[in-house]
Amino acid sequence: MNNNVRNDNHSATEPCAPNQLGEVGAGVVGGPRGAVKDQTDPRRCLLCGGVRHRVVFKEFDIDVLQCLECRHVFSSFAGDPHYSGFWGAEVANEVDPYWWKARDRMYQDFLAKFLTPRSGKLLDMGCGLGFFVRKVSGLPNWKAYGREISPAAVRHARETLGLTTVSCGRLEDVEFPPGSFDVITFWDVIDHILCPDPVLQRCHALLRDGGICFLRTPNVSGQLLRARINKLVRGMQPNVDYMQARDHFHLYSPVTVRKLLERNGFTRIEFLHLHPCQDPDGKALLRGARNLGFQAVRALALLSGGHLNFDNLFVVAHRGA
Repeated sequence: MNNNVRNDNHSATEPCAPNQLGEVGAGVVGGPRGAVKDQTDPRRCLLCGGVRHRVVFKEFDIDVLQCLECRHVFSSFAGDPHYSGFWGAEVANEVDPYWWKARDRMYQDFLAKFLTPRSGKLLDMGCGLGFFVRKVSGLPNWKAYGREISPAAVRHARETLGLTTVSCGRLEDVEFPPGSFDVITFWDVIDHILCPDPVLQRCHALLRDGGICFLRTPNVSGQLLRARINKLVRGMQPNVDYMQARDHFHLYSPVTVRKLLERNGFTRIEFLHLHPCQDPDGKALLRGARNLGFQAVRALALLSGGHLNFDNLFVVAHRGA
């Protein structure tokens, strides 16, 4: 796919470590209501703890499961909850434009809606190579920080992009005083986190009252449909994206991501639509087709009151009323 091919997460499961806010499953005050105590069992539902499920997709030897109690979809792959090898041991000198150029219009949509002409502090969780942090750092009234678990990605952000505000470590262990940030973002990160409650608890504590937590994550309805079509047309082949079941532990819907956020203290969960990733090679026909599809999907979601949403999930969650 690119010069920075991700390494598959082959590590065995290990228990989630407690963070500074308490044991896994503990909330800001007494723990999030309904949180599952053991979030490392790959066949136990994260949202309700159910063990009754059905297989909705099989990716090689990995079952993708849907909980029969709450309908949450998740991978049965026994991955490492603190996996840091996504970017490998070293980032290539020439980074694939997907990670910066293709996302630029989507980032511009976000900046126009939430940051300009305001001012404040932003924390990008799972900031990867640091391109979004660099984008926000270019705004005159914003201070941008990043947190990333991959040492290779952090070296790229700090040494290649010159971002001294990017730190390395587990997301839930990031150290700032409570109420430090106006905005916290997760760009295609939350679905990679096996145990998301401690991370979201930490974010809730780090946001000021009135601050927002923003998530972009694949929408299970669209991703499952595309995976089934790919499998039907092409069969199972290496290097074809289906559900990416080794990397994507959880596949959220509007209902399930809302439940996850609300049990960690967030309120006023809203869904919006930003432009999709663009063709980085500048092919006008492909770019036009993708944007036309985006407009159609957005219109369908709006006309159906959000019940028919096949777009990626762009979620805004608030701290406080």
